[in-house]
Amino acid sequence: MPQKLSRSLIKKYPSITYNDAIQLGITDEDLKYISEIAPNKFRASVPNPFGKRLTKVEHSIIDAIHTKYDFLKKVTDEKIRLNEQNESVSKNKITKFSKVSEGIQLYLNERAKDLDKGFIQEATYSLDIDCSKNAYLIASKIFNDLIIDVDENRAQDLTNYFYDLKGTNGKKLSTNTIYKPFSFMHKVFNYFKNDLKIITYNPFDNVKNKPHAISNEKTYLTEEEMHYIHDRVEFENIRFRTLIVLLLDSGIRREEALALKFENINKNRNTASIKSAVIKLKGKLIVKSTKTKASEREIILTNNSIDLINKYRQFKTACGFVVKDDDFIFTAWDSMDLIDPNRYSAEFKKFIKRIGIKKDIPLKNLRTTNATFFVANAKNLKAVQKHEGHSSFETTMKFYAQSNLDEERKLVDIYEQKFYNKLGLSMADLYRIISDRFNDDKKLISVLEKVTNEYIDSNNFDIQLECCKSYFKELFPIFDKIQKIDNLLTDDEIEAIFKGFTSLYLNIKIEPFSPSLKI
Repeated sequence: MPQKLSRSLIKKYPSITYNDAIQLGITDEDLKYISEIAPNKFRASVPNPFGKRLTKVEHSIIDAIHTKYDFLKKVTDEKIRLNEQNESVSKNKITKFSKVSEGIQLYLNERAKDLDKGFIQEATYSLDIDCSKNAYLIASKIFNDLIIDVDENRAQDLTNYFYDLKGTNGKKLSTNTIYKPFSFMHKVFNYFKNDLKIITYNPFDNVKNKPHAISNEKTYLTEEEMHYIHDRVEFENIRFRTLIVLLLDSGIRREEALALKFENINKNRNTASIKSAVIKLKGKLIVKSTKTKASEREIILTNNSIDLINKYRQFKTACGFVVKDDDFIFTAWDSMDLIDPNRYSAEFKKFIKRIGIKKDIPLKNLRTTNATFFVANAKNLKAVQKHEGHSSFETTMKFYAQSNLDEERKLVDIYEQKFYNKLGLSMADLYRIISDRFNDDKKLISVLEKVTNEYIDSNNFDIQLECCKSYFKELFPIFDKIQKIDNLLTDDEIEAIFKGFTSLYLNIKIEPFSPSLKI
């Protein structure tokens, strides 16, 4: 039944006539909760069962009607909200009107179940627990917000708050410090959206300037530094030396090495069976399964690693311990018990500083060093994937992408040879010319013509060759010294000798005998 406007009702609003009201489509229902308090001043006042009346004065009856309906909608929404809150309390159910802290508690309960079922690792669960207690998150008071109230603006405000914070040193927090609580909140709201389905979008998805974790995994030792570590670690205690050599030679994770028992070492096959890992969780040392299924593997060890493990066992026996096959290899000095893994990391940090390596390289990055070396030198990258225990080939390829400063150096060397080496020869090739080892006659003639600035034929070849030899020896006195042992050197050894002289060679201008042509 269509709503009507009563003449008697419109008389209460002197500023508008009945006919004007009809033309505007105003009905009796529209005028409910509206009164005219002065000429062209209308008050919308809606009773609110949950608090004070909702009241506002407008200068137009139409604006007052719109305001009234906005108030009614708010009251209706509040009723729905309270009903859902009451339902969540009575049924112990999380809704969008629950507090963020309540949703987080449910999330952590589910993560605990995933841990029991083996779906996630202890370290992953421990990180979630730590983030739920993060002091910066607690101080932001977001845990007290209702889930529905955390929109994109609130998520952005929280992120900005992190960026503005300063640590005890007065400096702004590092990106990694900010990333952990941000990532935790993003995961929690994904849980609300995807698992509980109580929100339709994750407000942290579209945050500007999202914090990202900055990995230091790319920090690794060069081959020269690896040699240096091997040399200097010889002077360290037997336990530390054994661990460092094992990690550097094998690339296994620190926690995998600490979980090794003597029975896991097969001396006949020179292998180690990686089956478990040692982590510290809530102040306790826990022996758990390996990081992934691919991490459970048998790998070849170097003879040096096997030898050091044997010597370390003999050392423990000489100290009066009865060492059994099922004992852990790396244990305390005064017992056969495991010790805090972080002690080894701290010891390595002091060692690196003491021997003068300036890089900030943690103990775990000996694994990165090993993987980078293997990838750079391997013909079968699948073998590297299996050895390192990478769950995916993409992980192995990441090391290929970073590896090699050496590979990059080769590219630059090629470029320099093309654009800065006018003769098109390496320094080793110049040496081969003066020692009669150069076998490319066509190229040799081309070089002689560039250096002598003359056409070379059979009539002048020998003379100009001798002139060039003398000239090259004058430019590079090292040639005379090396020529004294020339009969002892192979071509590969000559190449290796002159590899270190590349930059020197490219900085020396080789000019033709006539100054009219610059080489």
